[in-house]
Amino acid sequence: MAIYWWNMRKKELVMITTYDNQENKEIVEMESQPNVAEAIVSILTAVGIDACFGVPGGQTLPFYKAARARGFKHVLMRDERNCACAADAYARVSGKVGLCDATVGPGVTNLVSGLAEAYASSIPMIALIADINTCGEHLRHRGNVAQALEQRPLLEPTTKWIGRVQKPDMLIDIMDHALRVATTGRPGPVAIEIPEEVMLAPLSEPNLSRFNKDSAVWPRHRSAAPAEKVVDAVSRLTQARRPIILAGGGAIASGAYQEIAQFADKHGFPVVTSINGKGIIDERHPRAYGAIGIFGEIKASYALQQADVVLVLGSKFSQFNSFAWQLPMKTQEVIHVDIDGEELGRAIPVALEVVADVRVAARQILNGLKENNAKFDWTPEGEVPKQPGTEIDDPAVAPEQVIASIGDLFPEDMILVSDASLSSGWTASRHKVQQAGRGYIAPRGIAGLGWACGAAIGVALAAPEGKRIVVVAGDGAAAYWLGEIETAVRLNLPITFVILNNAGFGWIVQCERVMNFTSESTFAPVDFAAIGMAMGTGGARAKSMDEVHVGLRQAIDLNGPFVLDVLSSDRSTPTVDYGLLAPEAISRNGAYGVG
Repeated sequence: MAIYWWNMRKKELVMITTYDNQENKEIVEMESQPNVAEAIVSILTAVGIDACFGVPGGQTLPFYKAARARGFKHVLMRDERNCACAADAYARVSGKVGLCDATVGPGVTNLVSGLAEAYASSIPMIALIADINTCGEHLRHRGNVAQALEQRPLLEPTTKWIGRVQKPDMLIDIMDHALRVATTGRPGPVAIEIPEEVMLAPLSEPNLSRFNKDSAVWPRHRSAAPAEKVVDAVSRLTQARRPIILAGGGAIASGAYQEIAQFADKHGFPVVTSINGKGIIDERHPRAYGAIGIFGEIKASYALQQADVVLVLGSKFSQFNSFAWQLPMKTQEVIHVDIDGEELGRAIPVALEVVADVRVAARQILNGLKENNAKFDWTPEGEVPKQPGTEIDDPAVAPEQVIASIGDLFPEDMILVSDASLSSGWTASRHKVQQAGRGYIAPRGIAGLGWACGAAIGVALAAPEGKRIVVVAGDGAAAYWLGEIETAVRLNLPITFVILNNAGFGWIVQCERVMNFTSESTFAPVDFAAIGMAMGTGGARAKSMDEVHVGLRQAIDLNGPFVLDVLSSDRSTPTVDYGLLAPEAISRNGAYGVG
């Protein structure tokens, strides 16, 4: 059996081999010949992936050495979960496959939450994961070999595919297929497992001919809708009186920005989105009604409720976006376009199923509408109910005012990165994306707390240099990623962290109060600005909106990492109750419901 270890004093890699209880030590010359680690860097360079996010371990050090020697942008982070979040956001903003790495065992277990979000949100990533030396397979169980774990079963529910480079000459095929799986059909993360001895193994002159800049771009293929489906969709839309566009994350992934604008400008369709669809259209557009659902704008759900035909472009009808599958309603005619046929009719029955790339299908439908000279000009009837928010007598800072101020003060092309829970509600309902594009991202796949900081670092590495990035998170979420603030400082990234600090798990506390809990899920007071400044950021605390404005201006002037700790209300909520919408419409059109 061969085991590698790094001799810190002599700065050399030692391979220990044991045969019949006789131990032999051999110095491994890493520079002597090209190896698998170096070939990986060559492949990444060939396909245009220019960043990797990782936490080093003994088994992955050869990859780190090769990356650093070649000048490849490897971002050293402090937690593998945040590495996965960073790779996820890098993929969303760059349009290329995201990349992260982790060592065997505990490194891999830490990746799982981040991979699960990417899997549920259909984001293409590659996770390079180490494994133990194959000679120690019989010692894997319960960690007899250091860090050993049955890690593949942990990854299977959160990845599209897991490849294993069993021998050095398998690397090319495995990497090629990993890129293919990640970017085709419904995109998603894949994992590539590389045993310890394989990472160091020689691999001279790998054949890179099948790798090019298109290999890591997504979507990799664009399938058109069948002609008869397009004719049917156009017929249903032209006969409608109140058609509407519902654009989801699939529309963003497909890049259907111009097509959505044409639906609104040339044909008069109102446009609503899911939270992941925010940014498909400039939200200041007169026909842009915002995000629907529990965390969305009431006027968006109000408009959707009054439509007779709903053209859905790339949305899976998640529970929050659909008010637990009550909207669209059963009397509304739904035309559903998605790259993944499995989603069609899964959550809500539809009248017409169309399996196609959203951008391509949208163009096909637009051509049909143009031939029919179809134009619409309708607006929702009645008075739109009031958006939930902070009560006037609440002495704490109102979160919705903080979000509005961010939009007012930061550049139009800023990217807002929201964490989960109430932060997603405040940002989805109150922030206006002012340019079509990836101006807003949030974890709406499994919606786990602690996503935003890692994601913001990924955004900063993918976006044009100098792009301003604002993180909005509650204090509960921020505690998951405080260590990565140092990463932002070390790289001098233009990230402003806005912490809505109500000293507790806000949404949970509100639920506990409704349920008359005598003890609530609250924390001791924490000064997040002081923590940020201790790591090297600019920082400020805000107990009023005046102080919020001062802090945001300081952040803009600094143009580097800044933490604004806002003492915000623990009573206010962005959550929209479906009952706030027009009760007569619910009664007239009906709802599916679940359970």
